[in-house]
Amino acid sequence: MTSDTEKKSTCKKPQRPQIPYKKLKQTQKARISKWMFEAVCKYYKEHQQMPPEELLEPMCRELYPKLHGTAPKASFEDLLAVFRKKQAHFAERIEKNGLPEPPKPKVKKTEAEKLAIKRARRRAKKKKLKAQQERLNDLPDWQDDRFFFIAGYTSGGAPYGVTWEEMGLNPWEKLE
Repeated sequence: MTSDTEKKSTCKKPQRPQIPYKKLKQTQKARISKWMFEAVCKYYKEHQQMPPEELLEPMCRELYPKLHGTAPKASFEDLLAVFRKKQAHFAERIEKNGLPEPPKPKVKKTEAEKLAIKRARRRAKKKKLKAQQERLNDLPDWQDDRFFFIAGYTSGGAPYGVTWEEMGLNPWEKLE
């Protein structure tokens, strides 16, 4: 009779099926391509040239844990083939646009700046509401913000008539 430890050593873990690069989701492909391009840019900054063919495999091996995290079912060989294929596109992109600049660090705003921004927004909103109220008060009784001409009111109190849109005008637009 075999013991439990012997059973465990003889049992193999089932391998996850490999998924070809073509079948990955578009977001996964984009993320992988971005990391590959960043690796090529890093090499280009240091050596002022594109990486030679023999360095692509070590570069891809270095990236593989990150890439594998994004697409765990993609094989290394697939990713290496994609990396090799994209080299021409990366070279063209760097030649055309130059190396991308690193993102600017975000500067945190102080509490005083945040409060000043809130105050300015509140003032602008208050000013806008005041202007709308003034426009509504200037309208005659037979007009409102929806109707160019109010013909009457239903028994429930809802107005009916000709709308601004039916007249081909924006609300409060003057007649020519």
